[in-house]
Amino acid sequence: MQFQTITFTRKKDAIAATGGLTQTTKMPCKSWSIPVAACQTGWYMAQVKGSICSKCYADKGNYAMYHATIEPAQHARLAALDEPDFWIAGMTTLIGYDPYFRWLDAGDIQSLLHLEMIAEVCRRTPRTKHWLPTREYGIVKAFVSKWGVAAVPPNLVIRLSAMYIDKPVIIPKSLRGVPGITASNVHSTKPSGKVCPAPKQGGKCGPCRMCWDSSIEATTYEQH
Repeated sequence: MQFQTITFTRKKDAIAATGGLTQTTKMPCKSWSIPVAACQTGWYMAQVKGSICSKCYADKGNYAMYHATIEPAQHARLAALDEPDFWIAGMTTLIGYDPYFRWLDAGDIQSLLHLEMIAEVCRRTPRTKHWLPTREYGIVKAFVSKWGVAAVPPNLVIRLSAMYIDKPVIIPKSLRGVPGITASNVHSTKPSGKVCPAPKQGGKCGPCRMCWDSSIEATTYEQH
């Protein structure tokens, strides 16, 4: 992956190049989001009755309540992807030395190039642990196929997200054993993976950081 090395000295320039970061009430760290309408696999799955995406959290709650301000910001972030080198530099500046970062609290990976850009930001922020949930299995497979099994930066955990409640992720054969590739499920009764404690902690992560822990092969979230 070859990107130009650009440095921003002013935070406002980094925000202009990326659309800025987000801060959700649940997360113990900053994150970055784009419109759910830009989801590819997720948008298709949203039309499938009973799928997790058909009840997308990013279409309700605060996302819906404050859509007048949230959506324009998300579209600005989406548009910022058209300038990869500036976006990478801006994200690197904004993340800085933060210990944790969450990618895509709304929306999903847009392309192979987008995933390459995210990986480059992770490489440039080695002190930060990054977590990326995605339903774009095909893009992740293309990334590993192009760059090899060691392509996922050691500080990035990619969790392939389940499509249906109580149907655990089956990691594709081409991605099994690839460092940094894990899974996340959603359960109604019988958990399949390490259970997220947020429902018992006021809906917040609290001290838990399991989503950023690559040694945990599968996490699972209670249906809500």
